[in-house]
Amino acid sequence: MYSNVVMSRQWSRLANVCRSLSSLEGQKLPQTSTSTDGISPPPRIPRGPTDILQALAATVGNDPTAAHYKYHDDPFLIPLSNFRKRSYALSAEAGRKAAAWIRDEHADLFTIREWDPPMKMKEPYFNADPKIPAFAPKPIYNDESKVTEDDLKYTIENALLEDAIKVFELLGGEANISDKLKLSFLQLLCFYNEKEPISMEWLEERWFSAATKERHAATWKLGGLADKIFAAMDPKTPEAYCAIIQGMAKYFQAERAHTLAQEAKENGIPLSTNVYNALLGCIGFLKEGVTLRIDALKSLLLEMNEQGLSPNSGTLNACLKSLSAWGSGKVLQTVALQIVADFKQLGIEPSLSAYYYLLCLFCKEQGPKIDILTSIITDLENRESLKPTDAVDTNFFITAMGVCSNHLQDINLAERLHKLLMKDDNYKLVGDAYKESIYYRHFVTVACRYAPFERTTELLDILVPNVYVPEPSVMEEIIKTLEVAGAGERLAAAWAQLVVSGLASRARLVERLLAALVRCAELQEEDVKAKIRGVAADILKYGQMLEEREENDDSRTPVQKLSATALSHVIQLCGSGEGMWSEAEAALRRLRDDRATGVPLAAPVADLATRAAAAGEHGLAAMAVTYLAEYGFEEATAACVETLGLMLNRSKEEVEKLLEENSPSLATSLQSSALEIVRAYNTAKTGVPLQDSGSSTSSDSGNESSDDD
Repeated sequence: MYSNVVMSRQWSRLANVCRSLSSLEGQKLPQTSTSTDGISPPPRIPRGPTDILQALAATVGNDPTAAHYKYHDDPFLIPLSNFRKRSYALSAEAGRKAAAWIRDEHADLFTIREWDPPMKMKEPYFNADPKIPAFAPKPIYNDESKVTEDDLKYTIENALLEDAIKVFELLGGEANISDKLKLSFLQLLCFYNEKEPISMEWLEERWFSAATKERHAATWKLGGLADKIFAAMDPKTPEAYCAIIQGMAKYFQAERAHTLAQEAKENGIPLSTNVYNALLGCIGFLKEGVTLRIDALKSLLLEMNEQGLSPNSGTLNACLKSLSAWGSGKVLQTVALQIVADFKQLGIEPSLSAYYYLLCLFCKEQGPKIDILTSIITDLENRESLKPTDAVDTNFFITAMGVCSNHLQDINLAERLHKLLMKDDNYKLVGDAYKESIYYRHFVTVACRYAPFERTTELLDILVPNVYVPEPSVMEEIIKTLEVAGAGERLAAAWAQLVVSGLASRARLVERLLAALVRCAELQEEDVKAKIRGVAADILKYGQMLEEREENDDSRTPVQKLSATALSHVIQLCGSGEGMWSEAEAALRRLRDDRATGVPLAAPVADLATRAAAAGEHGLAAMAVTYLAEYGFEEATAACVETLGLMLNRSKEEVEKLLEENSPSLATSLQSSALEIVRAYNTAKTGVPLQDSGSSTSSDSGNESSDDD
């Protein structure tokens, strides 16, 4: 009975499998477009592993305000300053570097996994599935290593220059390796000039690295291993000549490179187009003067034509690179345009590198305004895609945006350029973090100066702070734009941006923001005025916090303190509304304690005195007028009269008469705050406090009264 049940279950499982196979077979598309029943389904389209993900992403679209994918998608964890972005990315990469260090230093731990069952062993030492050579420990070569030509081939293919030299020495030199391997080793040495190349593994380190200009000097290692191998080769093949000439030209050993090229030509050894491209790039080191250099450039191009070599885009780039490095002027510009036209007739379109060199040649900072960028952008817009062909291609967008901002001052052209950068996958041509920051610096600057205010604010909302964190100079341009437009609410929000981006400690920028807030405050609504006053109070507290931290931490870098003018602006903003008298008093005390440099403004302090007297804050009013009198401001006398009139509820004439009498009874009839104002008035009027002059005055008056009696 039990066996019958088991058999029935097995038959049912077999039937289900057959039905599933038949359904899968029915879902398969025929490979041909013809069918017996007259139905012709389309041919099968091969799909990649990420095509479905790309299709789904296309339905959603890109969020321009989103942070980079390498940061956590959490508003509390996304870094919003340049320093934090750099630290975040490099910290994550430091973990990967630590893992690579463990892999290299303890390679014996990664050769076999003992916990895998024996049946999964694929190879004697590597049984991971799949095997990834990049994650495997790299071989270590020392004086005791037994190496073969396969080891040398491995090091050459993986660009391990130091290991390749070590294996080459262990093999006994060039006499013990094959000619083919010797040529490959020579090409490796010439390409890197016998120096270990920078690792391409650490992306973030290269992304945030400081941009350094290419050094145009002869750095070729004369008499090095490459020269020795080339001299020992017999016969010298065309490939060897091409390798050594290109290496010398790349590292600006121009004279020796042209000598070897002439030697190869005399011996009937053909040279490649890339060799002539390298020679064109360093021809300026051989001749002096623009005329001689242009003649040498044309002679090399004619020599290429005589050799039957077809130029390519690298030839055009080399010519324009040399022309742009020789200076500027109509002669060079005319030759450059002529070369571009000739190459277009040959069917060679200029690449981004070629256009970059043209911009460097035509759009000089001190030169005349020449609009060559419009035609360049029009040409690039008509192309289906922009494919990078050279590392210099990443210089085009940053240079073009700089031309839009500084040279042409055209916001429409800048927007067209930015739209071109955002098209398809062109954003990868923006370069590293340094170039990206400069690109957006130019873009935001030209937008602030020449774009309508609505377009500028829209651009700032998209870029700041996730995509771009403005530098101090750019932030000053933004503040100036908001000030001109009278956008008080946005100016108040700019303080929060300064704090988040780490720019709140820059006193000059904060003072610029305070000045803009003061100019815009009177024209705003009451709720916006309250926000502006709150920003002024926060700025004062932030400065005090920095000073306290400096005193406690004994920092070597002094904190940039607010100037007296900035504190005057804080007094003006905090004293313009009720409920912020304590903040205004704190700013006034900082002025009295000489904690600020520069010249303060008297008008905000005088206005604070009258407002405080009207609001019943008599102590603050007395402090304000006393400060004006002690520091000799002309406004002190009028401020004392107006403030005392508000406190005593008397007219201006009555107060002036009372102060002019200066009777001794004032000391007993007035309260302390009013008495301080009287003393301040006397100080401003005569330069002597009331108590000093009161003693002599009272004695004199006493004598007079006794005589009368």
